[in-house]
Amino acid sequence: MKVSRGILRVIIGLLMVLPAACGRPSEKPKRAVVGIVNVTPVLEDTVAGLKTGLAELGYKENDNIRYFYEGPLGSMDKVEGAVKGILAEKPDLIVSLSTPVTLKVKKATEGMDVPVLFAPSADPVGAGLVKSLKAPEGRFTGITVGGSGIKALAWLAKIVPDLKRVYVPFNPEDKAMVLNMKVLKKAADDRKIELVLGEFHLKGEALAVLNNIPADVQAVWQLSSPFWGAYMVPFTAACIKHKKPLKTHTADWAEAGALMSYGLDPKAMGEQLSHLAYKILKGTSPAGLPVERARYFLVINLKTAGLIGLEIPDAVLKQADEVIR
Repeated sequence: MKVSRGILRVIIGLLMVLPAACGRPSEKPKRAVVGIVNVTPVLEDTVAGLKTGLAELGYKENDNIRYFYEGPLGSMDKVEGAVKGILAEKPDLIVSLSTPVTLKVKKATEGMDVPVLFAPSADPVGAGLVKSLKAPEGRFTGITVGGSGIKALAWLAKIVPDLKRVYVPFNPEDKAMVLNMKVLKKAADDRKIELVLGEFHLKGEALAVLNNIPADVQAVWQLSSPFWGAYMVPFTAACIKHKKPLKTHTADWAEAGALMSYGLDPKAMGEQLSHLAYKILKGTSPAGLPVERARYFLVINLKTAGLIGLEIPDAVLKQADEVIR
């Protein structure tokens, strides 16, 4: 029996809250200051999930916890300034959303002892954020999405008959895309699937890449990156226009018209992040908190399947966490 994403989020929240509640004293936690750095509106639900989770654990906003958050910055160029503003508030913790943002936070806090929680990161070890997933050995820990690309490609192969060629819009200067491309390439090589790259370097080139999807590819793959946050509508529209199934990494993209998503539920990730934040605020060092793997959800948009003329196998629909009809 499949469980909806909403119900599963509640179950996850209870599983996280109960152990902490059993061992937590009856008095309220001491006051805390938490800085949050986020570039894209896509991760606003993660911020909301983090606050909700911490509130359930006893940290009430405007009571015993204060968040220093400017909202989605919209540009990586603003990250350094945002971090400086947070540091002036003497934070107990910084929450950094996405690998590119976290790398900038790392540079800006070099030599300091402020702990940092990151989410999501495809390869936190390869990015130099932690020593290992089990033993971070530093100021950083968080949530990884490593491995989701392998399973997502397996789902796409079940949906698209005889999948051989996949179009991948790709900016080699975007660190998040580069890290996710490594995972995708290995998974594609293992399945003997050819990746056709739509390479671009400037923001102005992205739309041209999206609007020139090759006719001979069978699907389009969105590499996880904050960059794509502003391109949800043109990205999904281009794939529907060219009648190509689009694989994305968050459910809101499937709700906006992508054929499928396999990956994060941003709010569930925020709630998962909250219990790591709780432990750090209670005195646990990030060095001893293993990096956790995000929980993934498969969402299928049947409306889009009809628009592009693709029939989704019943076996896939039965295993999906959500089907949009």
